[in-house]
Amino acid sequence: MNYTIIYQKEADGWYSGQCEEVPEAISQAPTLRELKENIEDAIRLVFEFRSPKPYTI
Repeated sequence: MNYTIIYQKEADGWYSGQCEEVPEAISQAPTLRELKENIEDAIRLVFEFRSPKPYTI
C-alpha cells in the first residue's frame, strides 16, 4: 500500500513529516531518505498498537 507523507524542512535543517492516512505516524530525520524510513517504522508501530491484544491478568 502507498501512503502520502506530508513533510517540511525545519529551521534546524532537519525534516519532519506525518503520514496523511495514518496521522499518528509522525517522525523527523536529518535527510528525506531517513525520514521515509522513520515514517515507515512509525506506521508499523501504529498498526501494531492498534491490533487487538490478548487480555491478560
